[in-house]
Amino acid sequence: MYIGGGGRGQGRNPSGGRGRGGGPYAAGPGGDCVCPKCGNKQTHQVGTPCNSLTCSKCGTRMTRG
Repeated sequence: MYIGGGGRGQGRNPSGGRGRGGGPYAAGPGGDCVCPKCGNKQTHQVGTPCNSLTCSKCGTRMTRG
């Protein structure tokens, strides 16, 4: 009996790594960019990663929130 993954790279990942599973790496177009240092929020712009923005208050790189 053959047991295999079909050669499509769709095996199970027990560690829940990055990808289509959801979480901050698949956050979608909406939401906010948040400063991890001071908590300042800016609206996320489609096509611009939050980590490419800097906080207007303290200059720290933003994260997705």
